[in-house]
Formats: sequence, structure tokens, C-alpha cells
Amino acid sequence: MRQLPPQSNPTFGFSDSPFGECCLAFSNDGICALTFPESREGAFIDLEHRFPETDFKRDDKRVTRIIRQIFEGGKIPELNPIGTEFQQSIWRALQQIPKGKTTTYAQIAEAIGRPKAVRAVGTAIGANPIAYLIPCHRVTKSDGGIGGFRWGLECKKKILDWEKK
Repeated sequence: MRQLPPQSNPTFGFSDSPFGECCLAFSNDGICALTFPESREGAFIDLEHRFPETDFKRDDKRVTRIIRQIFEGGKIPELNPIGTEFQQSIWRALQQIPKGKTTTYAQIAEAIGRPKAVRAVGTAIGANPIAYLIPCHRVTKSDGGIGGFRWGLECKKKILDWEKK
């Protein structure tokens, strides 16, 4: 976790999405968080944990414009996921999964050249800071089960169903 520099204009806000209310955080470098929190307070606590000592400014109107571009216009803005090199490799692999398709934790581990690191892959997927745009929801269990999702299985099911349409 790191601090976003003040000159990068760290901003966050809330907006409705096809999957419920979301929280989006971004800076001049791109989106650093997109979550589907249970509460606004929980979303802000998560941001404080991820970006200690970062002074985010709130701008719900701007966030709503960006969310509409994503979910109504299909525009993928610049992303700025902050994590370890290993996490970054997992998140890049997730972005290769086509919309409407799923893969398994084991297949992601294989894709990054670490076939025995399935558990670590699962941990990195769970730490994904940018839901939907880094599609961790497209990863399922090898036994065919839906697997977990940080923002709840109901949200994961909604996203997967929406993408199939």
C-alpha cells in the first residue's frame, strides 16, 4: 500500500452501478480502486487502509460520470492498481480473460508460470483493488463452484450474468 501524492489529485466518490452502489477512487494516474462495499463507511475505511495518509477529495458527480462511461459506454479508463509485483502479474492475467468467459485459479497460476502457486494466486485475486475492470469475478473453482468474491457471491453472480448478455 502506498500514499498517492497530493499533486495527483486523489479523488473518490460513490455512484450507482448495475450491481449496486460502488465506490471509485482515482488520481491523475488512473483508477486505483473500484469496490462494491456494504456501506460507505466501510468503503472509506478500505481506502484509508490501502492509501494511508492520502487526502482524498470527494466528488460524487465526477465519479458518476466515470461509472456511466464504464457501464453504459463500455469505456475502460486508465488503471493504476497498486500492489506487489506478484499481485500485478495476477491482475494482468485477469485482464486477459474474455468478457463472458471464466477461468480457474489453477489456470491463472499456470498462465503466470507458477502452477504450484494456486493458493497465492487466490490471495492476490482477493486483494484486487479494482473490481469489474480487473475481472476477478471471472475466476471460479476447478470443481465448477463459483468460488469467492470480496463483495459477496450475489454481486459476483450479477456481474457474470450481466456479462453474458
